[in-house]
Amino acid sequence: MEPEIRRATLLSSLKKASEPIIARNFAEQFDVSRQVIVGDIALLRAEGQEILSTPKGYVMRSSSLKRQERRIVCQHTFEQTLEELYLIVDHGGEIIDVIVEHPIYGELVGGLSISNRVEANEFVQKIKNNKTSLLAELTGGLHSHTISAKDQLTLDRIVEELKEKNLIYY
Repeated sequence: MEPEIRRATLLSSLKKASEPIIARNFAEQFDVSRQVIVGDIALLRAEGQEILSTPKGYVMRSSSLKRQERRIVCQHTFEQTLEELYLIVDHGGEIIDVIVEHPIYGELVGGLSISNRVEANEFVQKIKNNKTSLLAELTGGLHSHTISAKDQLTLDRIVEELKEKNLIYY
């Protein structure tokens, strides 16, 4: 299959998908390596396609644009991570990503796409199982999230709750 046709098919699959798709699935479908798919995604992004890479696979950003979004700045310890994530999803929010400002690399963004407690638990468990750390640990716990919700009122409630729990940086 020609690379252009493969990328068009990959993009079409992502636009139709209701759940994230992992690179390995695409690699098997097109009989190429996972690295070829990673390169295809990079080229599609360079063309302006808003493809998010999440722990669960690739997803088109457009699905979350139907909702209202806000960037919030938080600061907390690793032990408070689940409290932060639960608070957001329990109030109807989705955590799209995490962003930290690195002194050398600038803004570092990690896709999350967490919309319920199960996904929050899986995220924290992966951190523990892989013996790695949160991006926020690079910045003393200071980080941002893009969060989405059905409306601005819901986003306002989430921010107020985070403030009450001292998880918002201000």
